[in-house]
Amino acid sequence: MRSRPMTPLIMRFCLVLYCVAFTTVHPITGAHAQDSAPSSNWTRLPGTAVDISINSDGQAYAVAPNGTPWRWDAIEQRWRKMSGNFVRISAAEGNRPWAISADGVVYRYNGLWWENKDTDVADVAADTQGNVFIAKVSGEIKKWYPLRSEWRPIDGSAYRIALDRTGNPWAVARDGAIRGYDGKTWTTMPGRALDIAIAGNGTVVIVDAEGQIRTWNATQRSWRIVAGISGATAIAATPDGGPWAVVAGGAIMATTLLVAPEKIKTEQGRAPEIRAPDAVAPVDSAPAAIAPDVTAPPPPPAAAVAPPAAQAAPSTAPVAVATGATASPVTPTAGATAQGTSRTVAPSTGDDASVDPTTVTTTDDITFTNTRENATALAIGRDGSVFALNAAGSVFRWSNSRKRLEDFPGTLVRLAVDANGDPWGISTLGRVFRHTGKLWKQIPGATGSDIAIGGNGSVVIADASGSLSKLNEAMTRFDRIPGQGILVAVDPDGTPWTIRSDNLVQRCEQSPCEVLSQKAKSVSIGPDGSVYIVSANQFLMRLGADGKTFEVVQTPGHSPESVAVGPNGFPWVVTTDTVVLASKFFERDEQNDRLVAASTVGDTTGSGDTAAVVDVASPSAFTFSKNITFETFTADLNTIDEIAVGQDDGFYLYGTPLNQGANQFQKFNTKTKKLEQVSLSFNQNVEKFDVATDGSIWTNGNSSNSIYKLSSTGTIQRTYSVTSGNIQNISIGPDGTVYAVISGKLYHLKPGTNAFTKFSNDDVRKVAIGRAGDLWIADNNNIVQQYTGTRFENRPLGQSVTVEDIGAGTDGSVYVTVFENSAYALKKWNATNGSFDKVNNVTANMVDVLSDGRPWITNTSSGTDVKRAKD
Repeated sequence: MRSRPMTPLIMRFCLVLYCVAFTTVHPITGAHAQDSAPSSNWTRLPGTAVDISINSDGQAYAVAPNGTPWRWDAIEQRWRKMSGNFVRISAAEGNRPWAISADGVVYRYNGLWWENKDTDVADVAADTQGNVFIAKVSGEIKKWYPLRSEWRPIDGSAYRIALDRTGNPWAVARDGAIRGYDGKTWTTMPGRALDIAIAGNGTVVIVDAEGQIRTWNATQRSWRIVAGISGATAIAATPDGGPWAVVAGGAIMATTLLVAPEKIKTEQGRAPEIRAPDAVAPVDSAPAAIAPDVTAPPPPPAAAVAPPAAQAAPSTAPVAVATGATASPVTPTAGATAQGTSRTVAPSTGDDASVDPTTVTTTDDITFTNTRENATALAIGRDGSVFALNAAGSVFRWSNSRKRLEDFPGTLVRLAVDANGDPWGISTLGRVFRHTGKLWKQIPGATGSDIAIGGNGSVVIADASGSLSKLNEAMTRFDRIPGQGILVAVDPDGTPWTIRSDNLVQRCEQSPCEVLSQKAKSVSIGPDGSVYIVSANQFLMRLGADGKTFEVVQTPGHSPESVAVGPNGFPWVVTTDTVVLASKFFERDEQNDRLVAASTVGDTTGSGDTAAVVDVASPSAFTFSKNITFETFTADLNTIDEIAVGQDDGFYLYGTPLNQGANQFQKFNTKTKKLEQVSLSFNQNVEKFDVATDGSIWTNGNSSNSIYKLSSTGTIQRTYSVTSGNIQNISIGPDGTVYAVISGKLYHLKPGTNAFTKFSNDDVRKVAIGRAGDLWIADNNNIVQQYTGTRFENRPLGQSVTVEDIGAGTDGSVYVTVFENSAYALKKWNATNGSFDKVNNVTANMVDVLSDGRPWITNTSSGTDVKRAKD
């Protein structure tokens, strides 16, 4: 094999390692060490903490000041919330951390809930080899023996504890004395410490008595300072020895970032150590990251800990029954596991090898586990592969081993999974795609509004008009078949089931379809033939033995929004607050999942024809009518220059005050229902702005060639140079992409990149981003257009609608304001009819849209009041 030149990425990586290796550092008082140290590069991570821990596999955990534990997502670079309430935490093997509550109870996370293991504990340390030690409040040290499920004491005393690469403890006493254990004797080290951690490469790190970070030099038997921060209170270390620290105020600082291997691949396709090279960010400006809120009370200090409250526990409480349905609550048998099943495999099929075990319907009770993940849609294949979409249309695949949804390439608004576990889907433009196991491939000329795959492999799509089509055997085209419906599912025999635009469920075995006396908003069929729906009034229901009526399946504490059914008839549910509930984790070979995701080529943009993607009406969500009820709020401003609904779903505006003083930036307080001024340290205007998911404000200020990323309080976090010109509009998409209109051209900054690049040469004045990155613009002539994946087209097609403003929500809603008949009007895009429908009872010249589709509007020609559509 010929040698290759070193790539810039590898060179940068090696340079970082070289610099770390030769960093000079300060001594601890009384210990032999060098007397000076250059400042290290510390990065401020999102969130705040009181304790942190990282294992040798690079899994990181933190405990927030309110006691909530969080797990670091190395792919998305954010914290994911866990259940429980603690003061200390230790990463261990797999995603099974140990933690200590405020009253000294030590717990182990079993993947579903926290198990009580002992009391009167001051600290706990665990490693990826299964070694676990605790330091009792009394100072006694004990080791966990899992085979006998018991603690055994060892010699020594500790208040803080860490484990080295051999599984032996290092200890910090209450007086700060530091000792290391070799399995037989304790050795005293110089100096004093507040906290201690040991990295996967053996680097020992402490917080000294003055709050400085130091690493152990075994050759010189001294502690070397890691300069750059002070006032540390807790410490952890990444696999390559890079310290993480919690400093005064709870800020989390890092010298080395934990990045998923997929994001730092080398030329040979192999990931280097989990260390991220050259990752430096401003120390004082990163805002706290907010993970999806899953409520879970602190674990009780009893001998046995119940599953968190956010988990759907079995229940026999009476449930309401949808009209026309037979109530048959599903109750668990005694001794059911947290998954709600007394078996972990499919029911026996005897000696008949011809029977697919996935087609045997379970006889177990259906109860649900809260996965602690969020999604807006699910689909499950016959092999047990679970795929999901979020509000932005990003695709994810469930990992049993890592207990989370992991990134998968593609952007879709409808989803299905075939027998091989490969996803299929429909883009926001109605184009149909399938994943071959290696790449995304468009079905030529096919468009649709929904897609489903039956147990026999039949692929059926429904279009916005309700017509059904089936994929031919050559997979080259969809042929029209009898039947009608907006949403579709397919049973194991290939028979479509649909939901009509009026919410009625149909079985389309013959023409016309058989109408069942049940309304629904979601339908799914498993490979065993189990038919599940989510009723129009938010009940999860299963088709009964009579094949005509549906019985309620309980989801205690949760309101279902959609359902997907997997092998043996086990359903997964997305709730109205986007929480994913699982009734079964399907065992399958996941070995190649990440490889497939990382090596996928192609995309889900496509080309050619487009079509509307529509939903059935939902009485539980905001729905459009030609008259909308609005609430009015007073801005107390003289003029309004700009309004925006941020990706955090907050409503913001900017304008001049009544006293003609300095311009004000205001945010709507959803609790007090008032607009409140936000004092910003930024000393420029923010007339062109948008707000990201983390609350950061993006604006050009007074600049014509810079875009600033500000904290929520106005501190400049980063400045991006852009092509010089008139910056006319800034808008942020659900996936975090920042769009800027500069002198009539559209530029964008993709997540993870460092520069704005031109998106297209089309003339643009204003841009709005809806579901799954759906782009809408007003061009320089104020004509409204939608991006087709290759170009912008007028909407409606063939017409030229002149607009004043445009706004889009992640639910797919698109609103525009127009000036017609000598007055301003608000209109909403009707994808089914391909038209803009007027809202009769309101006037507006500015608009933006919440994630649930409700518009915020104002008519600046008549005042500065703002209005929000009611639920």
